[in-house]
Amino acid sequence: MITPSFNITATERILPRLALDFTTASLDSRITLTRSGDTATRVNSAGAIEIVNANLPRFDYNPSTLAIRGLLIEETRINFLTSVDLVNPSSTTGWTKAGDAASIFSVVSDSTELTNAGLSGVCTSGNVYKLDNSAGTTNAFVRIDTAVSWGLTDVSLSSYARGSGVFRMETNVGTWTGSTNLTLGSTYSRFSVTGTTNTSSNQFRVRATAGSVVYFILVQAEVGSFATSVTLNTGTAVTRNADVAVMTGTNFSNWWTATNGATAVKYIPRTVAGTRPVIEFDDGTANESIALRGNTTNPELYIVDGGADQVQIDAGTIAANTTYTLVGAWNTNDCAAAIGGGAAVTDNTATMPTVTQARLGSDGTNYLNGWLQTIRYWPQRIINAEVQAFSK
Repeated sequence: MITPSFNITATERILPRLALDFTTASLDSRITLTRSGDTATRVNSAGAIEIVNANLPRFDYNPSTLAIRGLLIEETRINFLTSVDLVNPSSTTGWTKAGDAASIFSVVSDSTELTNAGLSGVCTSGNVYKLDNSAGTTNAFVRIDTAVSWGLTDVSLSSYARGSGVFRMETNVGTWTGSTNLTLGSTYSRFSVTGTTNTSSNQFRVRATAGSVVYFILVQAEVGSFATSVTLNTGTAVTRNADVAVMTGTNFSNWWTATNGATAVKYIPRTVAGTRPVIEFDDGTANESIALRGNTTNPELYIVDGGADQVQIDAGTIAANTTYTLVGAWNTNDCAAAIGGGAAVTDNTATMPTVTQARLGSDGTNYLNGWLQTIRYWPQRIINAEVQAFSK
């Protein structure tokens, strides 16, 4: 047992004052979660995609293993493509066929494909499209146009697909940087590609190479450097709004200690592009904050006081779709951070901000775009050995 050198019991040093576990698929009543609109989805415990209504948490599961991934926190995105046709499952409205695709593109019966091909583990309704180029000698593709031009920007295309051979998803621009050959498997997987479009880009294409057969569903095109969760579009562009999770008022102040503390967050980042907050304690502005975050591939403890940066500790390296525990501990002129059981990295020059709330997976502008699994908070600056140990 570790004996502290100040007036707090050894048990209180080991047991966190706040412990949140999102792998139980429940949301602590002290957390307020908002997300307007009934347009968000999750993968449920049976492996099927389902709509989650407004202002409800999304406890998301791995579609292959059915293991819970945690509380999904994402930014706002728009799906510009008609991904499903819930009115007429036999329709291919909106798709343009090129070359041989006019005779080899079809819609497969929902009940047959969902049952016999295993798509029931991915989606519960909607068109399953088939591009059968098994007898072809050249590439064949179909396309669907959006109502708007994406312009010169990063666009991510995605779909669930299975089959034999090779296919690719691409825009109408031959030099689009995201166009990549993708190898199909016998069961449905979600494929995504990202690239930079030109000023006239507004098409989503599925191209099947000669000899290939592609079954695909839930197509999505969104502006951004990575794909996010499925947003169902039945005819017009659909917005999925951001997941905003906060602890405020006495739900925050009842456990927070103003001058020093520590927190450990177990999480899975979907992307390591940009700034990806894991948790932030702030006063509603960017001028007073203590944050654990990803800064591209750098996991950081980042502290701002009076609008001035105090601490920016880089604890190591992170990669997308990997589980980590990031720990930060702070006190005046005495801060440390660690990840994955690595040694604590320290900084001994910092003043402490005054904060009034906790944001989970966000700083008010940027979002984690990943899964929160557990959060622990201690009301004291734990020692460096504990910072390292709790990050395992």
